[in-house]
Amino acid sequence: MMTLKPINSLAFRQANTVFWVSVLVGLCFSMYHTLVDLHHEQKRVEEYYQFKLVQNYTNASQAAYHLNHLLAEQVVSSLMTDPAIINAAVIDDFGDVLAKQQRPISHHSLMINGLVSYLTPESPVFVSELHQPDSQIVVGKLTFMIDGNSIAHAFIAKTTRVILFDLLRNTLLTVILLAFFYRKLSRPITSLIDWVRSLPTAQSPIPTNLLRPKDELSELASSFHSLWQDKEKAQAKLNYLAYYDGLTGLANRGLLLQTLTQAIEYAHQRQQTGALFYLDLDRFKTINDSLGHTIGDTLIQSIAHRLQAWANHSYTAARVGGDEFAIIIPSLPYQQISSIAQQLLALLANPHSIDGHQLYCTASIGIATFPSEGVTSLDVFRQADTALYRAKTCGRNKYLFYEPEMQAQVETFLDIEKGLHEALQFHQLELYYQPQVNEQHQLIGVEALIRWHHPEKGLLPPGIFMPVAEETGQILPIGRWIIEQACYQLSQWQKRGVLPEHFRRLAINISPLQFSQASFVEHIVATLQQSGISGDYIELEITEGLLLENIDEAIQKIAQLKSQSLHLAIDDFGTGYSSLRYLKDLAVDVLKIDRSFVTQLHLDPSAQAIVDTILLIAKRLDLQVIAEGVEDKFELEALKTMGCTQFQGYLFDKPLTCQELEQRFTHHCYSKTS
Repeated sequence: MMTLKPINSLAFRQANTVFWVSVLVGLCFSMYHTLVDLHHEQKRVEEYYQFKLVQNYTNASQAAYHLNHLLAEQVVSSLMTDPAIINAAVIDDFGDVLAKQQRPISHHSLMINGLVSYLTPESPVFVSELHQPDSQIVVGKLTFMIDGNSIAHAFIAKTTRVILFDLLRNTLLTVILLAFFYRKLSRPITSLIDWVRSLPTAQSPIPTNLLRPKDELSELASSFHSLWQDKEKAQAKLNYLAYYDGLTGLANRGLLLQTLTQAIEYAHQRQQTGALFYLDLDRFKTINDSLGHTIGDTLIQSIAHRLQAWANHSYTAARVGGDEFAIIIPSLPYQQISSIAQQLLALLANPHSIDGHQLYCTASIGIATFPSEGVTSLDVFRQADTALYRAKTCGRNKYLFYEPEMQAQVETFLDIEKGLHEALQFHQLELYYQPQVNEQHQLIGVEALIRWHHPEKGLLPPGIFMPVAEETGQILPIGRWIIEQACYQLSQWQKRGVLPEHFRRLAINISPLQFSQASFVEHIVATLQQSGISGDYIELEITEGLLLENIDEAIQKIAQLKSQSLHLAIDDFGTGYSSLRYLKDLAVDVLKIDRSFVTQLHLDPSAQAIVDTILLIAKRLDLQVIAEGVEDKFELEALKTMGCTQFQGYLFDKPLTCQELEQRFTHHCYSKTS
């Protein structure tokens, strides 16, 4: 750390400033006083030597009157003691010199010529007549001449002494001020610097000399101390947030990976097995959206509290983000892992009482074990994430162990995700249409189904890539394209007049994410206007799960769609959270019986009971019903016997290209033996 040199100290600089200011001010005043003194000196010289004449007048008069050479000599000698007088004489009235002395004239330098000229009177010779005592009779004269050089040097010497005295006084003042500034300014500042430098290693209190007296430095120290404490608190909070989740207090992802690295090393050294449990809450988004984020956060905190209590400092519980949690168990027998997973599922399945709501929230768990050769903590984390993804696709409230083949599935997922970015751009998507028929086998509508002409894998059905599009959000641009393409195609058929006589609808599947967009209805309306078709020919198929997301929003959007004459169908009815309330509150037009109920319907009494119930409900509510997945005549006959009048499936036709479908339009109906 850099040490401050004394010459750079504030006290030294203050004293130095005072010194030079004092010197300059002193010089200015000295020059002023010198000029004033110079002016006075000129008069003083004149008056002084006139006084010399008066002072020696009596003795000189006695000497001249009595012609006393000795007394005259004394007068002259007395005058010559003045170094400025270069000659002096006493002369009687006859002009005879009674006494006279002189000294050589000194040569003065050119530098003081002006001063000599200024100080010397116009006549350097001073003369006084001598009179007889008690009479005005002239008995002689006293005369002397002065040399301005001596006067000038005397004046310079006096002025120099004054300036040197001022300089000495200023120097002494500087030393005193330096000591004062050091004591009152530099030493407290140095103490403040030392204290500040010590803060990172020792949280020492403010030095006493900085607290008294109450001045600017004490205020500075107090303010800095307050800022430092605030900074330390903020730093502590940042450090906490760097490793812990702010909502739950559990370890965050960063600390989880650090702990996992240590657990892998621990298990490797002791040749033991550890496990990472990656948990994701089922249906949390539904709870969060329907009851609000406040209850959602409280639920997250409740689950975190359960996990922390269950871990009991033996394991590490962490919140990875959102509704995802993880638990590290550094050492346990492999055969106990399944038992632990079941404990966790049971723990989380217990209801939560929050603000008067009894909430049930299960979880899916992905499990990855360690150590494995060359596998890092991030690898284990990804393995658990992969297993979790597979567990969620298999249904709720399940757990799965990571298996190497899962990685291939993940790579396939990523490959599809990457390819979908290019599918729209390079026109690789195409709409196929599967016919829908009535009980006379007349073509009454089609369902638009997307296909992907993959450049390497060929023609792909939607079941392969649409779940990926749904999860990655690519369903939004794809869904918009489906709506626009289907409406455009219907408008072309109408313009060409190729639609069969009994054609009533073009069904388009709508994903939950697509339906939840604020601009969804606006896009539908704009597409209808651009295509120039009536909404009466369009049927939007939505799922029961979509209705659960936000029932109030769904009611509002469906009302807006119905105002445009569009029809609404509930797809795969009976496979989700079927509720008569939705059928009452939502103005749907069609129920589609899922193929899982239709397959082998004639042999399954349970399926028959479900289908019969759906048909009865639809009849009472004046809703249409269409059965999907009809593949043989026995299923068809069973449906007809129960009163179903509209069908869709391979018994009649597979999904067709636009050109193939137009050929079907010319026949208008399918053979009764299809």
